[in-house]
Amino acid sequence: MIAHLFDTAELKHNVRSAFDRQWRMCAGLVFMALAMFAIQYDEVIAPEVNRFSEGWSTAATDFSRKLASFTL
Repeated sequence: MIAHLFDTAELKHNVRSAFDRQWRMCAGLVFMALAMFAIQYDEVIAPEVNRFSEGWSTAATDFSRKLASFTL
């Protein structure tokens, strides 16, 4: 009689479908966060990093030329 009261297969199915919905929602939120971060990186961080890198490259090139001029 108790076996007919609780249908474990249906319960498993309902739990799995709820977990699947929750997993899809979390995956969607993670995807949105990564997309927003990528956009911000392209617009804000990348130009600053490029400018910083070019500055170091220029300084290293100048130092290299000055160092080369001291050699015999």
